[in-house]
Amino acid sequence: MESVPFTHCPTNKKNCVSTIDLTAYHRIAPLPISGRIEDTKERIHKTLDQFEHVEIQEEESHYVHAVFTSKWLKFKDDLEIYIDENTNLLHMKSGSRLGYYDFKVNRNRVEQFKSFFNKQ
Repeated sequence: MESVPFTHCPTNKKNCVSTIDLTAYHRIAPLPISGRIEDTKERIHKTLDQFEHVEIQEEESHYVHAVFTSKWLKFKDDLEIYIDENTNLLHMKSGSRLGYYDFKVNRNRVEQFKSFFNKQ
């Protein structure tokens, strides 16, 4: 696997999930993809458009960093997405910037992202 452009979740916090983590709490399965990079990027954009309060912070050829802002308290969560052409997998990390526990908000967001993505 090429090196993904994001780090593992902090082991001392329960507010993050990632496809590269091995601990049971933080681990989430990557998303199988096929087709051209451009098509995958378009699907990522269409998928993110289905969420509210999200803004793309950074984008490169194989990488998208989106920031979700909670409606009431304006907490920010980062979702990083990496297109791994070698394995045909979409790697993701979703984590809260503040706090210790997120009531599975980030896990649910990634699962919802996967569901929306697969319907594109």
